[in-house]
Amino acid sequence: MKRILTFSILCCIASSFGITFDEVISIAEKRATSIKLTEKDRERTEAQLIEAKSNILPSVNLTGTFTRWDPNYITGFTPKSQYNARIGLSQKIFDYQVFALIKLSKVNTDLQKTIMEDVKQKVKDTARKLFLTCLYNREVVKIKEESLKYWQENLKYVEGKYQAGLAAKYDYLRAQSQLQSAVADYEESKAIYTKSVEDLKRFLMLDEITEPEGEITPFIVDVQEANIENNTEIRVLKYQIRFAQSQLEYQKAANYPSLTAFLNYQINNQRNFPAGNEIWKKGYNLGVSLNWQMFDGLAKDSRVLQASIDRAKQELQLHDKLKEVQTEINKTKVNINFLKVRMKAEEENLNYAKEALRLSTERFKANVGSTLEILESQSNYLAARMNHISTVYNYNLRVFDLMYLQGK
Repeated sequence: MKRILTFSILCCIASSFGITFDEVISIAEKRATSIKLTEKDRERTEAQLIEAKSNILPSVNLTGTFTRWDPNYITGFTPKSQYNARIGLSQKIFDYQVFALIKLSKVNTDLQKTIMEDVKQKVKDTARKLFLTCLYNREVVKIKEESLKYWQENLKYVEGKYQAGLAAKYDYLRAQSQLQSAVADYEESKAIYTKSVEDLKRFLMLDEITEPEGEITPFIVDVQEANIENNTEIRVLKYQIRFAQSQLEYQKAANYPSLTAFLNYQINNQRNFPAGNEIWKKGYNLGVSLNWQMFDGLAKDSRVLQASIDRAKQELQLHDKLKEVQTEINKTKVNINFLKVRMKAEEENLNYAKEALRLSTERFKANVGSTLEILESQSNYLAARMNHISTVYNYNLRVFDLMYLQGK
C-alpha cells in the first residue's frame, strides 16, 4: 500500500486546546493496560532465559549437619555429638536438553516480542477508531444543532401563518412536534459524543482529556497493493510454530545422556579405632557422573508425540489465518472501492443541495421565493451533509481495517 497522501484527520491544524491523533496513539502505547501486561510477560520470558542459561554454569553447594545421638542407640565408635560439613562443586559437561532449553527460551523471548507488536497494533487500531468516532460524533452534533435551528425557524414561520389564519392548527401542532423531535435528536447526539469521549478517556487510562482536534476527510489509499506480509497475527502464529518446534526438540533431547563432573571436600568427626579417642576426618573426592535414562515407560515418547501434535495444530492455525486475513483484505478492498463511489455520489448530492440552498436564499432576497422554500432547502442541505459525513466515516473505518490487516 502506498503512503497515505492525505491524513488530515490526524490533525489539520495543531491546537494547544485539542488532543491530536498522534497524541492519542502515543498515550495509548504508553498507558494501555494490555501493553503493560504484555510487557510483564516479556520480562518474565527474559527471566526464564536467564534461568535456562544458568544450567550451563557450575553449581556450588555447602551443607552442614549436627546430630545428637541417644547413648543407648549408638555403638562405642560413634560420637554422641556428630558434626559433618561438606562443600561441593558440580559442572555439566554435556547435557543436550540444557542447550535445547536455552534455544526454547530464546524463541519464547522472540515470540513475546512479536506478541507485543501485535498488541500494540491492536491498541493503535482501537485508538484511531475511537478518535475517529469522536470526530464523527462531534460533526453530527454540529449538524443536529443546525437542524434544530431549522426547525425553530420552521415553527416561527408556521406559527406566524397560523396566527394570521393562513395555516391550520394541525400544521402548527406538527411544527411543534417536529421541533421537539429535533431537540431530542440534538440532545441525543450530544450524549453520544460525550460517551465516545468517555470511551476514549477510558482506553487511554486518563481522567480528563481535551477535546479531540481535527476534521474527518477521506484517506487516499491504493488498495491494489494490499498484502499480508506484515500482519501481526500471522507473524505471531509463525513464531508460535517456531516455539512449538523448539518445544519438540527439547522433548527429544531427553533421550540423550548427560555427563556431569563433581568435586567435593568434606570434614566430619568420628572415634578412632582402636584407641577410641575422637578425631576429625577431612578430604576430597572428585569424579564424573553419566546419566542416561534408557526406559521410562514410554513417558518421553508420549511427550515428544504431544509436542509434535502441538506443532501440527499451530501449522493448521497459520494456514487458516492466512486464508482468513486474505479474505478479509479482499472484502475490505471491495468495501473501500464501493464507498469511494458512494462518497462521490454523496459529494455531488451535497454540492447540489448547497447550490439549491444558495438559489432559494437569493430568490427570497429578491422577493420571488418563500421562507418555506428556504427552510426546505436548508433541511435538504443538512440531510446531504449527514449522509456525506457518514459515508466518509465508514470509508475511513474500512481504511483502518485494511491498515490493521497489513500491520500498519
